[in-house]
Amino acid sequence: MHIRFQTPHQYVFIHENVKHLLLVWNKEAARQLYVVEEKEDGLELRYPGETYTEVVLDQVEPVFFRQLQTEDGMESVVLGATFPYRDRLIGMYYNRENPAGYPYFFEIEDGDLKDIPDEEYEEVARTFLTEYPEYVEEVHEG
Repeated sequence: MHIRFQTPHQYVFIHENVKHLLLVWNKEAARQLYVVEEKEDGLELRYPGETYTEVVLDQVEPVFFRQLQTEDGMESVVLGATFPYRDRLIGMYYNRENPAGYPYFFEIEDGDLKDIPDEEYEEVARTFLTEYPEYVEEVHEG
C-alpha cells in the first residue's frame, strides 16, 4: 500500500506496534497525531484522544527529527519506526528527502540516539525486516 502526501509535513511511523500519522502545521506550530488502521477498502485515521497523543509525542518528539553526519555530509532523517531488540528500544530512520533510501538504525535511550555496535547492526536490521517487512516494501517501492 502506498501512502503519498502533497506536503512534506505529514509522517507515517510505527511506535509500540501501532501505525501513526503525525501532521505538523508549521504556521500554527501545532502537531496532530492519528492512529492509522488498515481496512478492507483503505485506511482509516482515528484520533486517539488527548492523553494518548501527549504520551506518544512525549516519547517520540525528542528523537523524531534528527541530523546525521554521513560520508556525503549532513542528512535530515525522520523516525520511521521503533521496535524492541534485546530489551533495548531501537529507532529506524529514513532520509527526509529520499525516503526510498536505505534506513538507519540507532538505539534510543533517554531521548538520545546511540550508535549500535557494528557486530549487532546486521541483526538489528534483520529484526526490523522480520517485524515490518511491509514497511520496507512500501518505502522501497515508492
